[in-house]
Amino acid sequence: MSSLRTQVATLALAVSTALWITPVCAAEAEQTTKNTEEKAKQAEEAKEEDVERIAVYGIRSSIKESMYLKQNATSVVDLVVADDIGKFPDENLAEALQRIPGITITRNGGEGQNILVRGLGAGYNVTTLNGRKLASEYAGRDFNFDTIASELVNVLAVYKSPEARLTEGGIGAIVDIQTRKPLDLNGFTLQASAKGIHESRTGDIHPHASFIIGDQNDDGSLGALFSAVYSKKTLRADTYSADGFFDEDEGWGVDSAGVPVDANNNGTIDEGEIFASKIPSYMYFANAQDVRERIGSTLALQWRPSDDLTLSLDGLFSRYNTDGNRYQIGFVNYDESWTPGTPLFTDAEFDDLGRVVKMKQTGDNTMVELLNISTPRQTDTWQLGLNAEWHPTDQWSVYADAAYSQAENKNKGDNRFIVARGFVDSIGIDYSTGNTLPDVVISPALTSDQTYGAHYSYNSGTGVKDKVNDLKLEAIYEPEDSLVSKVHFGVNYVKQSKTQNAYGSRNPSQFSRGGFYLTRDGYDFAPGQVFTQGEFELFRIPENVFVPANFDNFLDGENSVSPDPWPSFDYDALLAFYRSINAEAADASIVATQSKSGSYEVSEAVTSAFVQVTLEDELWELPYMLNLGLRASHTQVDSSGFGYDLSKVVLDSAGNPSNNDWRAVLPVGHEGSYSNVLPSLNFRLNLQDDLLLRVSAAQTLSRPSLYALRTWANPDFVNRKEGLPTLSRGNPGVSAEEAYQGDVTLEWYYGDSSSLAAGVFVKDIQSFIENDENAMEVEGNLYMVNQPESGEYGALITGYEVAWQQSLEQWLPSPLDGFGVQLNYTYVDSEYDDPARKEQNLPFAGMSENSYNAVLYYEKYGLQGRVAYNWRSKFLVDPEAWGGPAWINAYGQLDASLSYALLENLTVFVEASNLGNDRYSGYIKRPDQVNYLERFGTQVAFGVRGSF
Repeated sequence: MSSLRTQVATLALAVSTALWITPVCAAEAEQTTKNTEEKAKQAEEAKEEDVERIAVYGIRSSIKESMYLKQNATSVVDLVVADDIGKFPDENLAEALQRIPGITITRNGGEGQNILVRGLGAGYNVTTLNGRKLASEYAGRDFNFDTIASELVNVLAVYKSPEARLTEGGIGAIVDIQTRKPLDLNGFTLQASAKGIHESRTGDIHPHASFIIGDQNDDGSLGALFSAVYSKKTLRADTYSADGFFDEDEGWGVDSAGVPVDANNNGTIDEGEIFASKIPSYMYFANAQDVRERIGSTLALQWRPSDDLTLSLDGLFSRYNTDGNRYQIGFVNYDESWTPGTPLFTDAEFDDLGRVVKMKQTGDNTMVELLNISTPRQTDTWQLGLNAEWHPTDQWSVYADAAYSQAENKNKGDNRFIVARGFVDSIGIDYSTGNTLPDVVISPALTSDQTYGAHYSYNSGTGVKDKVNDLKLEAIYEPEDSLVSKVHFGVNYVKQSKTQNAYGSRNPSQFSRGGFYLTRDGYDFAPGQVFTQGEFELFRIPENVFVPANFDNFLDGENSVSPDPWPSFDYDALLAFYRSINAEAADASIVATQSKSGSYEVSEAVTSAFVQVTLEDELWELPYMLNLGLRASHTQVDSSGFGYDLSKVVLDSAGNPSNNDWRAVLPVGHEGSYSNVLPSLNFRLNLQDDLLLRVSAAQTLSRPSLYALRTWANPDFVNRKEGLPTLSRGNPGVSAEEAYQGDVTLEWYYGDSSSLAAGVFVKDIQSFIENDENAMEVEGNLYMVNQPESGEYGALITGYEVAWQQSLEQWLPSPLDGFGVQLNYTYVDSEYDDPARKEQNLPFAGMSENSYNAVLYYEKYGLQGRVAYNWRSKFLVDPEAWGGPAWINAYGQLDASLSYALLENLTVFVEASNLGNDRYSGYIKRPDQVNYLERFGTQVAFGVRGSF
């Protein structure tokens, strides 16, 4: 039978190797050996317990495993462990991470995408795969956690306090995604699952399937493991968005955020007839239908030719494609100075603050914008790694690791922002009803066969390619009979090169205003294609360009009246129409071409060395562990792209260029470098066997944004400052942001699946990287240069976390003893050093002051159930939005799952997310000034899982 199992595994490995083109990386393990008799016994017990920990089956078992890893960790770390092989608590990695204290997430169409740790998001966290730097298709430094299927993951580890051995770069945290290793399996393993996912707003059912297969040879020295996952689904989200709110205190008066009302009914807008308004300047309703398809796999090989040597080769591949379609209508409620046609409103009503809350538009200029917006993602992420682990003696261990990772977002101007203008008899907007959103009634409703005029067609997108080489050589020495229990040292070389190629339309308005811009730019067009409506002159778009509405029950759950469903565009037919007017103009102005100002490559080569020493002894007869570390790194930055040849600029007596040859865009390159020395301390004191005190302190860093390192330099000889022309550019020489941080936690592990932990933390960011202006000589001329620099001010982040996990098996009689709870709460506060920002009294963007998780689970008699609620308080989005600071309201979401084992190896299950169809919304300065509202809908999945 074992021979048959080996043949099956060999065949599976051969097939998977042929199919799986781009594998990736191996997990790195750290082995601790005790060398006195007592320590040797402890090590053996730990080894036996480690073997036991590998077999994780069920909710309680995964909780127990995460508790064990946290309790024995050197630093402050929180973990999420798979319930079973190929079964993670949440389908989405970001949503799984949000169950950890201190982590909140951003959402895309209702699904988790990016994370913030203790209020710090983009650029402040580092993501690794099995301890290796992982490439990202994100244009910045953030990582999109929706790209990797959760079935491929075994453990998510979030290191909140650094160790010298860990990759630097995360003031927030280091998130390590860990996959399984074949020699950790208990012999032949085959698990598979399949489910259908029903989306409430589309009514569609979509497939999701995964499997994992692995085996070892008879003596356990050779193992192989392969896993794969496929899913496809359409996510629908209904949204309302708005911009432009009146607020004189914020500098937005009637001239910039008022609505025109014909108060005297003379048919024109006279002086003094622009009024303050609760109704915003722009309003949009959108139906998003995003088809998301994911294919992922892992492959791992391990060979242990001798007891002291283990070789591993493994990798990960993930392809994630979305179309990001969004069908939208818009209302322009103020006078756009750049387009003809002033909206004229009547029948206005005002609230107690003197703001317009109800009005109606009629007449020939009564216009509604029809928009098609799409932001597709075509992404591939993969990593391949080779690892060697050698134990030449009982005291020495040597680790060598090499990995290559690549991620790509294949976008060559595939984003669409298309606007047509349609005309109706009347538009009524009523914000006096007390509902969250205004009532909006269009008469007649928009259809696909009415008259529309061409207005705006912008194609854009940024293709991203990220490549990471990661090399490590480390050694551990464990002396006998010494206060020093371990010395861990090594070197690490990481080179990351991220290329961004931006694309955009040169003139999206080329076909607007009925040929005005075509004539201006010297393009011909045939007469008779332009129609006139009121003050508008527009090209008439043929009916074949429009597609009837394909949705209903818009914004279900809101009490307000929304417009009837509206049509959408066929973009290819629209582009063909533009080409029929003038093909040269369409190809030159509408079709996206490379934008050299947004195209560049940033390469960072980081060479680092570290040493950390672990001391173990007793303090007041209490066992302690003290880990002291030092990590030194040198970062070489090379930035290449395009730019003007500023050395050719010749200024006349008025300070203006007297020549034009400097305007030729040429390849350019710049470089910079900086070094850092980062100490760390992690102390653990066992107050009793199950109660420990942990103290951590460290100096950390986060690297500059890639945009700050760009090569493009843009001179402006018209808008001067202090008499000098201005120059805006990147700065490849800017250093990383540094911070001092500390954690103190008290952790009580009083049961197999029960614990209580509380901790306080502080992060003192020394200075932010911000744009600064100074007079500088550049290529022989003096400019007022605006570029990123290490600023004068930083910020202080403080907070605390409390987490309680309680299995009720000792508290309740059968069958209620299958219940358990998990609760955690986080408080985060931030304070800027900058006096001007202090006066605003605004927190970090994206930071929720309060967040919590509550999970109730049940596990007994083959039945597993889990109900999880996650909540975060409001957070700042944009401190300088049109009308005042923009906020997202507090948001909570309820998810649940239930499974039953029909047979020992066969389980049926149901999963549901967003059971309450909760509203996700935001506002500008005042809660009644809603600028964003989204309804995601509920997803319910039914499936079956089998193991062999």
